[in-house]
Amino acid sequence: MSLNIGARFENWFTNKDNYNNLLNNGPQCNFSFVNRPMSTVANEDRADFYQKSVLNIAESRIDNYDTNKNKKMEFSEYVTEQANIYQKLFNEKLDLSIKGMKEMLKQTFDNCDTNKDGSIDNEEMSAVFAYMDGNSSNGKLDDNISYRSAMGSNWTHPDMPEVLLNLKNFIFGK
Repeated sequence: MSLNIGARFENWFTNKDNYNNLLNNGPQCNFSFVNRPMSTVANEDRADFYQKSVLNIAESRIDNYDTNKNKKMEFSEYVTEQANIYQKLFNEKLDLSIKGMKEMLKQTFDNCDTNKDGSIDNEEMSAVFAYMDGNSSNGKLDDNISYRSAMGSNWTHPDMPEVLLNLKNFIFGK
């Protein structure tokens, strides 16, 4: 049985070789969340193909941590996700008692919750992945998330909610 794409993303993100290479200016592989190269998709079908692909990884990612099965990620589920990623990456427990840690996680969560309903839904999570994709070295929405982009994104930046909302609206035509 193969891992779902959300779990594959987490494994890629928490890969110690990628992390060490990032720190030492070494090569890191990109993460692709589509099932075939975008270049093989007809131009007129690319927007729909991208939308379905980014939604697929978002749904998969949320499903991995959605303990109440409402197809959304609440803050407590987000904290569990972040703690799990931290544990895998640094081989130690995320210390939530560190001054400002919970506040930083809450700010990041709130920035991703663009409709401010207290949860991150599939479209909001899609915008997160699209941001990492578009923030890669080539600046295109082409399904290639660079490790540097995924690791270096400043989710607490004050402009992040507007950026993610614009991406969400762009992808889903709102």
